Amino acid sequence: MAPDALCEANPNVTTDEIKLLSLLRVLLLMALGCLAACGSFEEKRIRELMVEKGFGSRAHGDATRENYVGGLDAVQFRLRPDVLLTPALERLVDLTVPQPVGIDGTIFVPFVGPMYVLGKTEAELTTYVSAALNSVLQDQIDLQARIVSGQKFFYTFGEVGLKGRLPLEPDMTLVDAMYVARWTNLANLGRVYLIRPDAENPLVIDVNFRELMTSGWTTNNFQMRERDFLYVPPTFLGLIARLLQRILEPVALAVQTMLGAADIAYAADVLRGDAVYYYRF
Repeated sequence: MAPDALCEANPNVTTDEIKLLSLLRVLLLMALGCLAACGSFEEKRIRELMVEKGFGSRAHGDATRENYVGGLDAVQFRLRPDVLLTPALERLVDLTVPQPVGIDGTIFVPFVGPMYVLGKTEAELTTYVSAALNSVLQDQIDLQARIVSGQKFFYTFGEVGLKGRLPLEPDMTLVDAMYVARWTNLANLGRVYLIRPDAENPLVIDVNFRELMTSGWTTNNFQMRERDFLYVPPTFLGLIARLLQRILEPVALAVQTMLGAADIAYAADVLRGDAVYYYRF
């Protein structure tokens, strides 16, 4: 509606007020447009960062079948002694020392420089580094890659004594993982969840661990893999106990703080001579 028509419809409203309202409306629409643009831009950035496949790490594979270079691994190469004694190739001795993988996923190879090795298996790494050295050296270098001093992990949650990231042991099964994690007295052993996280097709396996241990039927004694989630839920009474614990925890913290303040005040009175200190046997 035009300002003149609005003034005629509302005699008490002046033209300046109508113009001010129109300006405020335009500013409000512009602000809403900016907020919508910012929200869509942030959502676009988040969508670009989302994991589309796998766990979300750059290095992936099945380490229990064929080990691969992870972020906490070190790489060592084995070369023939006559290669290391060859003139002008003495620098290759650096490859015989275990070298941790850099944060960018590279290792340093003499005569070549940094090479990205994250996620490569030992066979792939041998071929990769050999080809790089043979392309810059006249002599054909025969070497063998070995992943040493590394560690792969799985994760535990819920009613377990050891929460978080635990080392994956060779040939580790669900039973081994449960005894390493050490379940609590509130654990519901009838429903233990083994979760294989994935951005496309995550796998959740419900295992009756109590039946597995009492019957000895190892059908559900699954092989543990790197980055598996092991979740042990509480029982119904355990859930109530944890709920009460959460409710009372702030109260306990407040009482503890009050007692601490009282102890400080008592100590100050003792120092001033206003209170007598009694030795506690």
